[in-house]
Amino acid sequence: MNASPSMPPREKPPVPVALRADSAAREVIDMADGIDRIMGNRALYARMLKRFRSDYALGAVPIGAALADGDTILAHRLAHTLKGAAGLIGARRLHQQASTLELAIRTNPPAQQAALAALVDPFYQVLHLLDQVLAGGAPDGVATEVPQRTLMQDPALLARLVQLLIDADGAAVDLLEESGASLRVILGEARLAQLTKAVNDFDFDGALRALRQTAT
Repeated sequence: MNASPSMPPREKPPVPVALRADSAAREVIDMADGIDRIMGNRALYARMLKRFRSDYALGAVPIGAALADGDTILAHRLAHTLKGAAGLIGARRLHQQASTLELAIRTNPPAQQAALAALVDPFYQVLHLLDQVLAGGAPDGVATEVPQRTLMQDPALLARLVQLLIDADGAAVDLLEESGASLRVILGEARLAQLTKAVNDFDFDGALRALRQTAT
């Protein structure tokens, strides 16, 4: 009687980053902690990282837009959701700053803008590290320095632009003209041209897509 063929070895779940990541990377996202929180399910954790990168491509801009619009209920909900998501993936500093912002929105309105601004660096560091991890970058010596200028470094301007686009408000044309120089630095010449064309064509959905692409 022929022996039954041996079963192929089961593949290990994907590991998004080696757990020997250097201390600088762990300060941004403690991935070992994140995996522990979901009982060692590395495949699930990898999906969580991808989902976080997708959901928060615009960083703190949606929270800033809600605050600029006076919608503190929405801003508080967004900050609370961010706090939970950051905690789940092990982004401790971002979790702490989101918690500070959530508290400021609820109890201390004068501190809201400072708390929002404090989100910028930890938020971008998390997204910058995720870009490397999800592209297969090795964790040893991973770069966690933030480029000098990023999409999220002017949250007030971007928040205003996003809100106008969401509202399909023609005032977005004026904002692009008034703040073209700043937006050129943030977005780059080609992306700003794409955004401007969409706005001038009153294609606000297309303009939002162009703006979001700058964060990916």
